[in-house]
Amino acid sequence: MSDQIAQALLVLDAQRGDHQALEDADPRAADARLGIWRRAVTQARAGGVLVVFLQRDGAVGSDHEPLTRGWTLHPDFRVEERDVLLRVENDDAFTGSPLILELRSRGVSRLSVLALPGSAAEEATQQGAQQAGFAVSRWPEEGQ
Repeated sequence: MSDQIAQALLVLDAQRGDHQALEDADPRAADARLGIWRRAVTQARAGGVLVVFLQRDGAVGSDHEPLTRGWTLHPDFRVEERDVLLRVENDDAFTGSPLILELRSRGVSRLSVLALPGSAAEEATQQGAQQAGFAVSRWPEEGQ
């Protein structure tokens, strides 16, 4: 297995509901942040890194209620052929989802995480990844 596929980029907080408030309040800041994220995903793909989009299923009435506008991936993100899209229900994306099996079946041992600043899902998912035996780091970005 190549060393490049041994790494994955977990993209948390990529749903419309995660970005809507900033888009409404400051469209230029939202576009700048989304530009950084688009470049990170493009860079990962170009480097042979597995890109995993984690789509959170929220409670009825929440920004992540399944099948609502806020639940869908932000239009700046498209799942491509080599990418993985997984639905999760918990802040820790490893709890109650097939994420561990998906990563291990692809030979992944190292993870980077791309998440919004202060995201509860980021810390919980990083802890879940470490408990599952993955090496974890934050994706190197030029800013949020």
